[in-house]
Amino acid sequence: MTRNERLTCKEVIEPQLAALGWALQEQLRIGPGRVNLTGEAMYDETQSIIADYLLRFKGVPLAIVEAKSEAESAADGMQQASRYARRLSLRFSIASNGSDWILTDNDTGEFESRSAPPSPEELVARMGAAVDWSRWEGAFSAGYHMDQVSRKAVRPYQDVAINKALWQFAQGDDRVLLLMATGTGKTFTIFQLVWKLLNGKALKREHVLFLTDRNSLKDQAYRAFSAFSGAERVQIDKDTVAQGQHLVGKVFFANYQSLDEELEGKKVYEHYDPDFFDLVVVDECHRSGFGDWFGVLKHFGGALQLGLTATPRELEEGERALTTEEKRRDTQHYFGDPVFTYTLKQAIEDGYLVPYLLEERITNVDEEGYTGPDGKRYTTANFERDIRMPDRTRAIAEDLWEVLGKYELRDEKTIVFCVDDTHAAFMAQELRRLSGNGDYAARITRAERNSHQLERNFAVVGPSNPRVAVTVDLLTTGFDAPDVKNVVFMRPLRSAILYKQMKGRGTRLCEDINKRYFTIFDYSGASALEDTEFDGHPANRQKAPSGSKPKKKSGDDTLPKPIGEGVSVIISAENRYVCLADGSKIPFEEYAEQSREFILDVSHKGMDELLRIWIDKGSRQELREALRDRDIYPSAFRHYLDLPDADDVDILAKIGFQLPRVPNRADRANRLWDEDQIWLLAHLGEAALPESERFKSRLWQTALDHYRLFGIDDLEQARTYSAPQFYEQFGSFTTLTNRYGGPVLLKTDLELVKQHLYVPMAA
Repeated sequence: MTRNERLTCKEVIEPQLAALGWALQEQLRIGPGRVNLTGEAMYDETQSIIADYLLRFKGVPLAIVEAKSEAESAADGMQQASRYARRLSLRFSIASNGSDWILTDNDTGEFESRSAPPSPEELVARMGAAVDWSRWEGAFSAGYHMDQVSRKAVRPYQDVAINKALWQFAQGDDRVLLLMATGTGKTFTIFQLVWKLLNGKALKREHVLFLTDRNSLKDQAYRAFSAFSGAERVQIDKDTVAQGQHLVGKVFFANYQSLDEELEGKKVYEHYDPDFFDLVVVDECHRSGFGDWFGVLKHFGGALQLGLTATPRELEEGERALTTEEKRRDTQHYFGDPVFTYTLKQAIEDGYLVPYLLEERITNVDEEGYTGPDGKRYTTANFERDIRMPDRTRAIAEDLWEVLGKYELRDEKTIVFCVDDTHAAFMAQELRRLSGNGDYAARITRAERNSHQLERNFAVVGPSNPRVAVTVDLLTTGFDAPDVKNVVFMRPLRSAILYKQMKGRGTRLCEDINKRYFTIFDYSGASALEDTEFDGHPANRQKAPSGSKPKKKSGDDTLPKPIGEGVSVIISAENRYVCLADGSKIPFEEYAEQSREFILDVSHKGMDELLRIWIDKGSRQELREALRDRDIYPSAFRHYLDLPDADDVDILAKIGFQLPRVPNRADRANRLWDEDQIWLLAHLGEAALPESERFKSRLWQTALDHYRLFGIDDLEQARTYSAPQFYEQFGSFTTLTNRYGGPVLLKTDLELVKQHLYVPMAA
């Protein structure tokens, strides 16, 4: 008798790997899978991304193994093994059925069949690595810190990022760059890296410097390292140095600006010996501060240096050589290419960040331009910079208020990005007027004396005020309000980096409020900066024109600006986009037409065929996988078509067969009970029984009530029949099935009920 997959793993695969010295991490959950836009559950358990094994050597993750049963071909696991390895930026993947082993090098695409698995030493040799294990093995093997309250664990991609950085350092590279999307936990990742380095005794002096360019980021990092005692954490500034308190500690936090200040005839950073720090971490290293305060990094040039960024290289090199100044400011020229990249689209696909929807809403004056009272021609780029447009601000505020009401989003957290402080003040006032609540919207900019308190209030998860933060750029980085569900652009942008940072305010998960997605409302054309490679630039739209941003002249804000008043402003263009996991962004109408073609292809015989596919659990699952492969998501249509209670199959029918009306789940359940009750009672043998004795029909009535709320998949799960509404009426699942006549009969009747549930019908 051949072994199934589980026995093949336990009795054949695992012993061979262990004998070679591999440490096995079984059933590695790479991610929970993409967040459901709608529905009861945030995640679909069947979509979890789980690798059979992660192979480690001396703590270093080196390969993924996909296991098959003895009866299957090892080749059947190659594709999935490679896919999972690439998700984790691992070079090697292995597929095996216990007797055959197929090793794939995912960098070259080459593979080889073998009779035994490779040893750890062989894969390390293939990587051409020379590691001083006497120094670095302790860091690789050291465990991660586990907070006893939050129980927050290191995610698989964070684990790989940490080990990639350690691997480069261990090979003698003293500059390393990590590229991780906003919201994926860069600071937490670095805290865990530093924890391993210090506990693994890999740093000679045990001194780490964490560099930022903003106080909010410095404070955030200081709090993130709270597992270290107060005596081990030091915030560097002039006062700390002047008092001689700057040399005792393990992890030091500072802004570039503070280190660049003068103290006793030299820079603050020059009060440290050049070899004082073992490691310098440069947060948000893509920003211009990196170039401006280059002296700090040069002074500590003998230390390991780790750059962190959420945005890929923005400087377009083309064919010309970079100037000296550009080289200083170019992140990748200084640090080299990222050793690990985790993009926004991958984080969304893995289920660690939420997907987003996009609506472009363009006014007539933005579309056509405006001739001001001074005779000059103004466009979107000039509005609020060169001319005040109060009527436009009011019209956009009123449209935003209306559309937020349409989607029931008025009480959800919203960030609005404006052109300048004055523009932000006008917009906040308009939203307060519309809401009738003086605390509903607040300007949060540096011009506000209490901006830090307003930030803290806005960051509190829950129903706190303000609900809307109107800002310019204060909340672009170093600010975490995970329950933000709307990001509004009223400010034209030329910088893709800035756009990513602003959009990143909405990407974070927030299970406390059941956040499934966020929405971008674009009134300024900022979404033209979407990036298809990193997080989704639309293939059918043109990027914003290139060109250097004009430098702001000193005192510009104090110059009087002409005011365009008495202008009739309307929303002249509304475009909705579906943003997919592969990075593409498709106009809703085009997405619906592409989906319609596929739906008609799989159900070419008509609606009856689509329903037949849906009735069978296996064919339904195959259809769902085929839909996902083509990025067709019923949940996206459910949102855009406002069909919250419709069955997925009816949403597909609406798109495929262009039905004028769609039944919801309650309509289907009611039709079955009203029109097929005679059949059901006869089939169950309860037609002659008084209603109080109709056990089976009561069970199916309860099951249909459950279907109304949760859909058909739940009724196919045995655990559903142990839910309170079943248990209170029918007892345990065992009691229920025994009284019914056995689980086989219950399952058989469920199949018949599904056939009567899924019949063609109009709403």
